[in-house]
Amino acid sequence: MKKYTKLFAANAAFAAAMVCLFSPGLIGLSPLSANAAAAAASIAVGVVSVPSFILMNKSLLAEKKTELLEINEEKAGQKAAAVLEQYGLSKALGGIARSALGQTERIGQQTSAFEKLVIRRFGAGTLSYQKFMGVIKCAGEALEKGAVRIANKMVIFDEKEYKKLCSGEYKLDDIPDHIQEEKRKLYEENLEDMRGILEKNERVLMQVDQLMMEMSEMDYSEQEIDSAARQIQELLGQLEYYSQGT
Repeated sequence: MKKYTKLFAANAAFAAAMVCLFSPGLIGLSPLSANAAAAAASIAVGVVSVPSFILMNKSLLAEKKTELLEINEEKAGQKAAAVLEQYGLSKALGGIARSALGQTERIGQQTSAFEKLVIRRFGAGTLSYQKFMGVIKCAGEALEKGAVRIANKMVIFDEKEYKKLCSGEYKLDDIPDHIQEEKRKLYEENLEDMRGILEKNERVLMQVDQLMMEMSEMDYSEQEIDSAARQIQELLGQLEYYSQGT
């Protein structure tokens, strides 16, 4: 019931804001306005308001996931993406969630584009095709694991408590302040761990970009392209090492 109360209040506030912005008796934005700046502003607000409205309702209606995901479970990447989408509007976690989702979308786009390059260069089903697509597949799996780890860290992150600890409200209760300050540090360490995973994933994406650029250059030999592929494999090996400790 509390969820639907929030949903009603949020939609009422959204509707009130739209009325204020577009009502002739108030701000009066209109794409037909004689004022070019006002017309442009009305169009911009209209374009942004639709996806914002959808995302807001999707976030409010979604039940927050409470179970942790297993790295190798079936459809782990899809489940992690669903968790990340729920935190897209979070003040503390939203930026990380959106970045992680963006990374998974980019590796999907890179994989599709890279396969076309490999087929053009070596043909489908050849040993070279299998070799290079295997590298990209491993890169995609690494980013998926990173997304799962971020999603799990978000599930155990109590935003309400973190907000209280950051605002200093904890100083008004009877729990010893030094304990709560240590808890705040733990939350911040968790956030840093998530940002660290984003950084490692971004390095993988950068190396994949490099491999794609070399694959697209027809005067590059297969041996030269192999060098870029090995760099990705070495980086993925480091990610496996790091993941054991986080």
